[in-house]
Amino acid sequence: MTRAQIEAERARVEKDYQDKVRECRQRFVVTSCLEDARDERIRLLRPLDRAEHIVNAEDRERRGVAARARVLENERQAAADEARRKTESVRMADHPASAPQVPAAKTPRANPELHQRQQAQQDAEAKAKAADRRDAAAERRVKAQQRQRKASEDLALRDQKRASAASSAKGNATPKPDPIHLPTPSASDIKALPRR
Repeated sequence: MTRAQIEAERARVEKDYQDKVRECRQRFVVTSCLEDARDERIRLLRPLDRAEHIVNAEDRERRGVAARARVLENERQAAADEARRKTESVRMADHPASAPQVPAAKTPRANPELHQRQQAQQDAEAKAKAADRRDAAAERRVKAQQRQRKASEDLALRDQKRASAASSAKGNATPKPDPIHLPTPSASDIKALPRR
């Protein structure tokens, strides 16, 4: 059964039910007639509900198959793209770019003495930079130690203030007086109370 056939049959059953309800309302014994009409309607709708469930299951299955096919196609496409990218990268590796040119300042000169002096000057500059970096690192370490020392001193001072404030609060607080006990009424006092 198709979905359209199920809907048409359901509409026919509902129309018949409404007709029977109208007919029942014209009789003297309405309740039993309405119950019979409702039972008949339920009996006729059950196979339609089962058929509708089957149609829905088939639709879900078709959608699932289509979704799996889309996923497989996307995976195939992604694999093809990845393979294309890999072949392009291999092709590019086979044809490397032209060798990088060494800057003119780095090429050794025909005059070896000049080259040695330049090399010595570069070495001296590198050593000076390394010494500057070491000095800066040592200065940062000293400052970090000073900050840490100051933080621990501040923490100790805060703890000391908190302890002194707590002890002064305890010392200044007056103790609460003992509770005052009220006299217990006697039986005659209770009898004398007005009744509610």
